[in-house]
Amino acid sequence: MGALFAGLVSRLKTFWPMLAGIVCARTALIAACYGSYTATDDGVFTDGAMLIVCVIFAAALLALTPSRRVLSNTAVQWALVGSTLVAAAASGALSFMDNTDPALAGIAFALSVISTLALSLCMFYWLRCLRGTDEVTAALFVFGAFIVSVALVYFIAFLPLRAQNILGCVLILAQLTLVGPAALRDGLATERAHRRARTFFTFARSHIQDARFLVACTVGMGLLSFVDGFMRGYPDGLPIAFTPPTRFAYALAAIVTCTLLAIFVVRRRERVMTVGIFVTMQALAAGALVLFGAFPFQWEIGAVLVNTLNIVICAYCWYVIIAFTNFGSRDPYFYAMGGWVVCFGVRSVARMVLHFAYPLTGNDLLINSVLGVLILLSAQVVLVQFLLAEHKENTAAAEEREAQVEIDLQHAEAEVARTQLALADAERALDSAARDAAEHEATHVAEAVAAVQKAAFEAVTAAQAQRCVHCTEGCSPERPAARDGGASASSQPAGARTAEPQSANAPAPHARSAAPIGASPLGRTRREAGIADVTAPTAAIISDPLRERVRAMGEQFLLSDREVDVLTLYALGYTQKKVAEELFITPATAHSHIKRIYGKCGMHSRQEILEYLASWGS
Repeated sequence: MGALFAGLVSRLKTFWPMLAGIVCARTALIAACYGSYTATDDGVFTDGAMLIVCVIFAAALLALTPSRRVLSNTAVQWALVGSTLVAAAASGALSFMDNTDPALAGIAFALSVISTLALSLCMFYWLRCLRGTDEVTAALFVFGAFIVSVALVYFIAFLPLRAQNILGCVLILAQLTLVGPAALRDGLATERAHRRARTFFTFARSHIQDARFLVACTVGMGLLSFVDGFMRGYPDGLPIAFTPPTRFAYALAAIVTCTLLAIFVVRRRERVMTVGIFVTMQALAAGALVLFGAFPFQWEIGAVLVNTLNIVICAYCWYVIIAFTNFGSRDPYFYAMGGWVVCFGVRSVARMVLHFAYPLTGNDLLINSVLGVLILLSAQVVLVQFLLAEHKENTAAAEEREAQVEIDLQHAEAEVARTQLALADAERALDSAARDAAEHEATHVAEAVAAVQKAAFEAVTAAQAQRCVHCTEGCSPERPAARDGGASASSQPAGARTAEPQSANAPAPHARSAAPIGASPLGRTRREAGIADVTAPTAAIISDPLRERVRAMGEQFLLSDREVDVLTLYALGYTQKKVAEELFITPATAHSHIKRIYGKCGMHSRQEILEYLASWGS
C-alpha cells in the first residue's frame, strides 16, 4: 500500500499542471454552456453548439488527412493562449446575456459555439501534454480530472447564473498560469507497461494501423454516444431537470464510478479499459432504461445514471485520445478532433434527432427498443473486436514463442556441436600429452636402466677378471696377502701380535670404499662367529665405479656405513628381503635403513636413486 501511494504521489507531482489545466477548461465549459448540469443539458444551446463544433472538426480532419505535419510546441502554446482569450471573452459575454430572450438567442448560441470550440482546443492542448505516458497514468489523469471537475460543478451549480459565468472566466484565464509548469514537465513521462498484454494501450500499439480495430472502436463508441444522446432528452427530446437529491445522487454516482475504475486500473486489472469499461457503460445505459420504465414521469431518477454514463464516455474518449497520441504518427490534435467527432458529435446528433423527431412519432416504446438494440450492438461490436484482437495477440505471442524456442534449440544444437568438437580436441591433446609423457618417462627409465646395466656389466667384467686371475695364479690379488698376513700373524706369538704397532693395522685412505661389504665390522664379527659370509659373491660383482658413486653419495648425504652397504645392494636392484638376507639383518631393519636413506637423500623411489647415480660425474 505504501508503494502504491508513493507511485500515485510521484505521478501527481509530474502531471498536476496538466490535470489542473484540463479541470479548469472542462469546468468552465460546463459552467458557461451547460448550466452547471442543473439538467441533463440545455438542448440546442448546448448539444446544438457542440454539433457545429464537431462539424468544424470533421471538416478539419478531412482537410488534414493527406498531411502528416506535426505542430511545434511553440505553435500549440500560442494556440492555447488564443483559445483561452477567446473562450474567456465569450464566457464573459454570456454572463451579461439572457439566452432565454428570443431576440438574443442567436447571439447567445453563437457565443456558446465559440466558447465550446475554444475550450475544446484548450482541452486538446492538455491532452497533448500527456504524450509518452503509460496507461496507468493516463487512466488516473482522466478519472482524476472528472472526479475533481464533477465536484466543482456540483458546488458551482448553487451560484447564480451570472456568477457561474464569471467564475468560468476566471477558470479559463487560470490556464495561462499553468502553461509554464506544464512545459517544464513535458517529456518527463516514462513508459511503465503492464506485465501482460491485455490493456487498451497494448492493443493501440499493435493495431494502430489496423482498419478493423479502428472501425470497431469508432462504432462502439459512436453507438454508446448515440444512446447517451437519446437518453439525455428521454423521452420527448427535452432536457431532464434534476432535483437537489438527484443532482447530488448524480455527482456521487459519477465520482464513485470514476474512483472505482481508477482503483481497478491502479491494481493492474488488465481488462478494465477494454472490456470492463464497456461493460460498465452498457450496464449504466441498461440501468437508466430500467429506471425510466420503473419511474415514469420521474425521469430525473433515470437521468442520474444517464449523466454518469456521459461522464464515463467522456473519460474513455480522453483515454483513447491519449493512447492514439502515444502510438500514432499524426499530430495529437488530429486524434483529439477525431475523438470529439465520434464521442460528442454522435451524441449531439442523437440529441438533435430526438429533439426534432419525437414530436412526429411520440412512440416511447419505439425509442426504448431502438436504445436497447443500440446497446446490444455496441456490446457485440466492441467486445467481439477486443476478443479478436486479444486472440490475435495471443496467436502472435505463441508464434513468437515457438520461433524463439526454435532459435534457442538451434543455438543449443550448435553449442552442443561446438562442445563435442572441443571435447574431441581435448581428448586428442590429452592423448598426445600422455604419449609425450610416456615417451619422456620411458627415455628416462631407459637411460637409468642403461646406466645400471653398464655398471652391472662393469661389475661382471671385473668379477670375471678376478676369477681368471684366481684360476691362473690360485688366488685373487687381495686374498694371498691376506693369507700370508694371517699365516705370519698366526706363527707369531700372541704377545708379539699384540705388540705390533697399531699403525700397521690402520686402514689406508678409502679403504672402506674399496673393501667388500663383508669387510665391515658386522661382517668380521659374523666370520669370527663362524657364520658363513654369503656376501662374498655379491661383493665380487660390485664394480669400482659403482662403489665410488655410492661412496660419494654416502659422503654427500652423511650416510652411515651400514646405510652405504644397503644403498649399494638396493642400487643393484635387490629387494628389501634380499638386502636383509645378504647383510644378515631382518627385513624390518633393511626397510628402516632404506627409509632413512630416502629421508637423508630427499628421494622417494629406487628410480630416483638410479637416476642420481647415473648422472653422477656427468
